[in-house]
This record gives sequence, structure tokens and C-alpha cells, in this order.
Amino acid sequence: MSAADISADRSRRHAAVVGGGISGLAAALRLARAGVRVTLLESEGRVGGKLHAGEIAGMPVDLGAESVLARRPEAVELARAAGLGDQLQPPAATAMLWTRGELRPLPTGHTMGVPGDLAPLAAAGILSADGLARVARDAELPHSDPGEDVAIGAYIAERMGREVVDRLVEPLLGGVYAGDAYRISMRAAVPPLFEAARTHRSLGEGVRELQERAAARQQTGPVFMGIEGGIGRLPLA
Repeated sequence: MSAADISADRSRRHAAVVGGGISGLAAALRLARAGVRVTLLESEGRVGGKLHAGEIAGMPVDLGAESVLARRPEAVELARAAGLGDQLQPPAATAMLWTRGELRPLPTGHTMGVPGDLAPLAAAGILSADGLARVARDAELPHSDPGEDVAIGAYIAERMGREVVDRLVEPLLGGVYAGDAYRISMRAAVPPLFEAARTHRSLGEGVRELQERAAARQQTGPVFMGIEGGIGRLPLA
């Protein structure tokens, strides 16, 4: 290396990224592509944070989040940028929930677990009779303004009860965001639902309008997207 190269290298901007989870890795990638020299600091023995691939009974599985929202571009574009574009694929199996002692099919008529139609929710047997009755109360409650933002689990529990959050919303949001539904931002995670909560008297009414608009647009394609071998491959890529 010449003296000029050494001088140029010393003058290059240098950033430290603390944490090698998917957010830290994405930030480091963006900085590096902008010409910044990056040092990534991670206290664990691996990168990936909440995204982690493993095996159960010899089968590859995700031990954290197992899918991303296909209708939001960020994660899908990141997977393509990391060279995994040809391995993106929607989940092949029908979504099921283990609840109340057995596997039950995920009902239709909801937006990220928030029900707009009680009939398929009741038929799925996911909620108890009391839980269903609490969801129905949403139509009778006065409007609850979410303000600038609100934790999605807390807001839905206020409108429809904790049972629908714990048995339906949490499994879906936890799978996508690997976080606690009672702490996840509604505005950041599900912006259309946040807007519906702001503009409709009841949450169920807002969900029904979202579904009607999606049907009018003939919105097709998978809601979720995975990666062959697991989303946990993304941090390593």
C-alpha cells in the first residue's frame, strides 16, 4: 500500500455499530455501502439477535421470527440485497395455532390477528365464549384515539380484550417481529391498522374496511414471505 493509500484510509469516516442483530447488520451494510469504514460490536458468540436458525428433530426451523411481511418492501429487499432473492418463498403450510388443547386453523377475516368478522373466529374455536363476547364489545365501546402512536397489543386489549391478543395477535406479530405485542408500535408495525384505529369508531369496523379496500384492489400475492432454510439465514448472508 502506498503512502497516499494509507493517508486516504486514515481519513476515511469510521463508525461503530453496537449490536449484531438484524437492525445492526442492516445499518452496518448501509454505512459500508456509503463508503464508511465500519466496526460491528456484538457481545454474543453469533450475529443475528432475534433471527436464529436451528434444528428440531433433524428439521431446520427458525428459533425466532420465521417470516417477514411480504407486502412491506424493507425486509424482502434486504434479503435480495444479501443474495437470497431466489430463495424467498411464501410459507407452504396452512397456518395453524396450538390453543385450547389442540391445533386449530387460523381464521379468515382478520388483519394481523385483529378480527373484523366474528363468524370465522368463532368457528375456529381459538377463543373461549367469554373471549368472543369481549371481542364483540368493541362495536359498543366509544372511539379510542391512539394518539401519535400506541402499543398494538395494549390498544387491541383495550378494545377487544387480552384473550384475542394472547391467542391470535401475539402469535402473528411475535412470528414476524420477534417481539412483545404489548410493546410493539402499531404505527410502525401495521400502519393501515393504525390509521383505521384513528378514523373509525370501532376497531372491527376499521378492519372490515381495510379488507374491503384490499378486495376492491384485487390485492394478490402472499402476505408473509420466508427464506428457504429459515429467516435465520438472513443475518449470516
